[in-house]
Amino acid sequence: MNKRVIAYYLPQFHPIKENDLWWGEGYTEWRALESWKPYFKNHQLRKPTKLGYYDLRNPEVLESHYALASSYGIEGFCFWTYWFGAGERLLEKPLEHLLLPTSKVKYSLAWANHSWFDKSKWRLLQEQKYLGKEDYVQFYETMAPHFKNPNYIKQGNKPLFTLFMPQDIPDITLFMDTWNTLAQKDGMDGFYFISDQCTQTLREKNLFDAYMHSPALFGKRTFLEKILERLIRYHSWTYFGPMKYSYPKMMSGMYKNFAHLDDFIPTIFSGWDTTPRHAKRGVVMQDFTLDSFSWHVQEVFNLPSKDAFVFIKSWNEWAEGNILEPDTLFGERLLEIIQKANSAP
Repeated sequence: MNKRVIAYYLPQFHPIKENDLWWGEGYTEWRALESWKPYFKNHQLRKPTKLGYYDLRNPEVLESHYALASSYGIEGFCFWTYWFGAGERLLEKPLEHLLLPTSKVKYSLAWANHSWFDKSKWRLLQEQKYLGKEDYVQFYETMAPHFKNPNYIKQGNKPLFTLFMPQDIPDITLFMDTWNTLAQKDGMDGFYFISDQCTQTLREKNLFDAYMHSPALFGKRTFLEKILERLIRYHSWTYFGPMKYSYPKMMSGMYKNFAHLDDFIPTIFSGWDTTPRHAKRGVVMQDFTLDSFSWHVQEVFNLPSKDAFVFIKSWNEWAEGNILEPDTLFGERLLEIIQKANSAP
């Protein structure tokens, strides 16, 4: 197949003062894993093994992760970056390690453009703001050392940059035009812009070089399931939670309405269980097994999409249960499945 495989990477696992304030001193989501309990019969949680409960303040951690991932044919990681406007950032420390002259990590960036909430109380923690051209210039200039880094992933002379929810950016064309102009001044050919999720209205404007559709994960929910999930997540009907779906059912044919598009990038989902983060408000994909994952991976690699990339969600979203790292249930076998599928003739 020889697709360019990139795995999303969460730069969360290190203490920051904001999380200390919101959740208690020294908080990271490792605490959520350590305090987790099962919510129904045969409910199992995947936990770290080989790579351990790491601290991303140590730059050697990223290097060891990349060494393992690349040994299985993964080209690099797509790191979430958090720019809330006016220079406000969070979880930026691991990204600084990528600029060290000794770093070998191949990577791109994705703007996680959403506000942060404590969803147990719907308490706003950090607001996402869109402040116009001057702020977009500041954002670019802050990120520019990455785009100029030899380890940064490009398509041709265009650095990849993913937008999580571009439909929420009120002046999306201004943002993209501003960044393309600045990149061209820096000797690049603009950006290879990727939309992680995108409304049909925005897609028809043909703004992006490529499109993913991560909401396809839940595309087969029934009307009643959508209502119940909303009542559980937003209206405290937690007696009925967590919400459970079948992983094989939800994955099967999930991209049938997109796969024919030349600019479509499919996403592989390496499991799903958000109960460590959201408890009974969480969502669990049941029957995630080596066989069901292998079938999903094969289906993705057999899609007719002509785009060069396949994304994986994710390398290390431990509190959301989508993980490629070695874990207590599957070891390194998910990585083996990815490697085998991408090397098949």
